[in-house]
Amino acid sequence: MQFELPRRQRKSFEVITKTSLSDKLNKEESIKIFNKIKEEFETSPNTFGSSSGKKDAVLELLIIIGNQIASEYKDCEVSMKQGVPEINKISSS
Repeated sequence: MQFELPRRQRKSFEVITKTSLSDKLNKEESIKIFNKIKEEFETSPNTFGSSSGKKDAVLELLIIIGNQIASEYKDCEVSMKQGVPEINKISSS
């Protein structure tokens, strides 16, 4: 899969994940990138009241990536837990 991001998110994606946006990724790599962005979100400073804060921008990136993974792979589902997206694997029966 290949992610499609808005222009304002492209540089952040490449800096956080250290991969190019044009790279084609499989499911495991996509979920690994999602988790890497989630770790960055948890450690980044708050946006409000900070000149270097980027928590809201990383959260937006996380929501976009999670939605694209869930729409690409039918056995993955995104749920929100306290406002933060999480990927859950659905067991097919």
